[in-house]
Amino acid sequence: MKKLIYMAAAGAMLASCSPKSGQTTTTTTTTTTTTTATTAPQPQPQPGDAPLTMIPKATAFRMSGDYSRNVAVTLGPDGNLLYYPAPTDLTAGSAPVEIGDGWWLNRQGLGPGSVFTRWTFDEYRALKKAPTPEQIKAAIIPGASVTDFRRLPVDASKAAGMPASELMKYLE
Repeated sequence: MKKLIYMAAAGAMLASCSPKSGQTTTTTTTTTTTTTATTAPQPQPQPGDAPLTMIPKATAFRMSGDYSRNVAVTLGPDGNLLYYPAPTDLTAGSAPVEIGDGWWLNRQGLGPGSVFTRWTFDEYRALKKAPTPEQIKAAIIPGASVTDFRRLPVDASKAAGMPASELMKYLE
């Protein structure tokens, strides 16, 4: 009986100790095993190295009608919402910019499965809270959708300052 009490006390003490960084300790009733994980050395940044970042590419789209003032949401193949913005996510700069020949520069984050709601950007931004998914689905304009979608070979931030004629060259 005393042996069992001593083993329980020893087990409790071992359990309260934390392993060294990079080590895993496994305790059983008869043995304790410590495994040390090794990792390959990581390269250190050098002076002049550019930070590693992902820069989003610009996208352009066509739509089934002129819904350029309407907030878009994205549906999955099953009809469920994949993306919708909070009212605070949208700014005056979220509305698409006309490029020409029915093409618009995407500034809202929509994609190939996007559809348009009855809310204009101003109306949506004025909402006190985000609508529920059911309210959003009910606000979708029947047939109002993205009909063509293309990724442009230029960064989104650069595209925002380019003339429409230059952007149009990527779409011809």
